[in-house]
Amino acid sequence: MIPVWRRGAALAAAGALTLAAAGALTLAARSGSGSGVPSGPSRRVPARPLIVAGVSEWAALARAVAGPDARVVSLLSDPNADPHNHEATPADAAHVAQATLIIENGAGYDAWLSQLVAARSQPVAVIDVAHLMHVTTGENPHLFYDLTATRRLVAALAARLRSLPSGPAIVRRARRVSGELAGLAAQVRAIRRGCAGVPVAATEDVATYLLLAMGLHIVTPEPLRLAIGNSVDPSIHDLALALVQLTHHPALLIDNVQTATPLTQEMVHVAQVHQVPVVRITETLIGTSDVAQLRHVIGELRHALHKEGCAP
Repeated sequence: MIPVWRRGAALAAAGALTLAAAGALTLAARSGSGSGVPSGPSRRVPARPLIVAGVSEWAALARAVAGPDARVVSLLSDPNADPHNHEATPADAAHVAQATLIIENGAGYDAWLSQLVAARSQPVAVIDVAHLMHVTTGENPHLFYDLTATRRLVAALAARLRSLPSGPAIVRRARRVSGELAGLAAQVRAIRRGCAGVPVAATEDVATYLLLAMGLHIVTPEPLRLAIGNSVDPSIHDLALALVQLTHHPALLIDNVQTATPLTQEMVHVAQVHQVPVVRITETLIGTSDVAQLRHVIGELRHALHKEGCAP
């Protein structure tokens, strides 16, 4: 059975939520649809709304679409910290209490944010990216490496914000960002045409949506990738198999540096000894542009695959 992603993060967040709720919030029913467009009076958007996102990539896309016409806050922004271990803080609760639009990753990735939203005294519009992608808790929640998810979020943001006085400018920005993401999707399809079935390795499932879109075959045992992602020890059998697979020279090893452990460092070491290119990625955005980060990662993957003679 595939383990549910990071059960402990939601449980740990409950204590911080209780503290925040006692000081500032009143428990109320959450409202809003998966598209983030509620019905009734709450559909009206303030002149300069506050958009709050748990995931830094989603916040960056919101900034790119909203521009100066909204204030955007990312509650997760430290690329040196494991976002799965985040516990809600009173500052998080204060931002959520003031927000006019919330962007959740969903699928259990930021359950602490869902709890803060539920604790608001007033309903708020919510865009749940996992809901847009029909991904449920227990499935891979790393949707910020899924180009379809990024484009659907951009469309949902434009639909929500187009009623602002600056709506036409917001729609133009959304079209530009969506066009940039479409260009990246074209690059991924080009890689897929030449590299489908090429074996690759991964320390965990952060970029799995992107690797699968390229048609690549992830040889690392799925139970090991899930165990590392959930901060539990994999089986000895799966670890031994993963290390042996690296000696068979897959096209690359993709490594999430934010969840580095002695085990993942050993996988990186074996890869380097056998001259397997290591593509290092993070879960939290480095810089200010999600499009730029995706472009960089796709470029690194293309460079490694080019050595296999398959990437354009």
